[in-house]
Amino acid sequence: MPDTSSHRRKPSTVSIILLLLLIAAGAYIMIQHEKGRRSSADSREGSEQTDATVTPALPSGHDTTLADLGNRPDWSTLDLWQETITREDFLRLLTEVYTVDDTWKRYIEVYADHAIIRTDTRKQDMSYRLNFAHSLSDASPHRNWNAAGDLAPGTKEKPLAGVHIAIDPGHIGGEFAKTEGRWFQIGDNAPIKEGEMTLATGKLIKKKLIALGAKVYLVRGSNKPVNPRRPAFYRDAAVAKSRSLGKLDEETIQQFQNKFFYRTGEIRERARRVNLAFSPDLVLCLHYNAEAWDDPTNPTLTSNNHYHVLLHGALTREEIAHDDERFEMLVKILQQTHDEEKPIGMYVAHALGLTTGLPAYEYTSESTRAIRIPDVPGLWARNLLANRLYQCPVIFLEPYVMNNQDVHDRVQLGIYEGTKTIHGAEKKSIYHEYADAVVLALKEYYLAHRIIYQSEDD
Repeated sequence: MPDTSSHRRKPSTVSIILLLLLIAAGAYIMIQHEKGRRSSADSREGSEQTDATVTPALPSGHDTTLADLGNRPDWSTLDLWQETITREDFLRLLTEVYTVDDTWKRYIEVYADHAIIRTDTRKQDMSYRLNFAHSLSDASPHRNWNAAGDLAPGTKEKPLAGVHIAIDPGHIGGEFAKTEGRWFQIGDNAPIKEGEMTLATGKLIKKKLIALGAKVYLVRGSNKPVNPRRPAFYRDAAVAKSRSLGKLDEETIQQFQNKFFYRTGEIRERARRVNLAFSPDLVLCLHYNAEAWDDPTNPTLTSNNHYHVLLHGALTREEIAHDDERFEMLVKILQQTHDEEKPIGMYVAHALGLTTGLPAYEYTSESTRAIRIPDVPGLWARNLLANRLYQCPVIFLEPYVMNNQDVHDRVQLGIYEGTKTIHGAEKKSIYHEYADAVVLALKEYYLAHRIIYQSEDD
């Protein structure tokens, strides 16, 4: 049984101020401690489509020192983490996980007992001083989520008791599937819509995790956007973005309008819901993969099939130059999110490989920067909008290639119990197989990483 004396616990007699990211405006707010956030989230069970607050207004113009639709962060909120991380841990996370080269040195100067961080790249003299913890015993990151070691003991039957998990079914599906480019059809077969597939998978996972004791929220419960805005709302932002690229034509503007609606704006709205309404201990971002075909109007099937899992990290030089992305990276570093995210990701990657029998995907293109997590096939770090903005550990899953012949045929069969013969082999529904891999991973992780009460029969 693990020693609990060093486990970080949230004080029960004082109010802990928690930093949550107010996504659509890019600002950050302070909310109350664990008890308040839990009761707030509990009151929304079964009504995942309800917003916690009013959507902030869209920033005007296009600021090249910020990510798309981002706003300037309040750097003073980092005061919460003064003297809570050692210099060694800060540098380890910064250089081994969150950046791909030494470009960070343009914006962060690390000294013996503090770091000076540039806060506004438009102005030379704007900076923030972060003081390091003097020793490892002084380091205690403030978090608005619980690591496995923070939790009260569970049981073998309910190893996820007390764990709050948000499931984010990737994309939208339904009538929006074509707009978001997550739709294809082969002949007269039923069209493949990733947003609908991820939602079906998420509902299965939710049911299975609840049976293990978890409190589970779906970030979206239907094939409709969480984002209340539509493309027309983003016209001014799209024009400003197009102008900054020197491509002020209608086709480019409309492309940005759509992208800001179904991707950037949608994910920022989901992040607001995750951070403000649910405040979970873990987010599962569910996706299915696909491989490109030469003719967009004539999709083709491939023999390639694989899986991989993503953690947050690997900011490029362009991304760390954005003031908001640099700030969001620092929040992840100061909460030491990776130290919980990595072991969970290891279990999930292993379970996907074991359950699906697929090979692990390998990143090879320089255009997609990713950091390999050592000794774990299929586990990588990338800087994605969702895993950067969700303020807790995030596991981003990409199993199966939707336009693989076997996968395509399995999707055509829908959700079914037991097994069916597909290309000469007995296989579960692809949705059940996906769900079973995720549930197996989380069950094994929490059995191994939290205190588990033994039953009298053991």
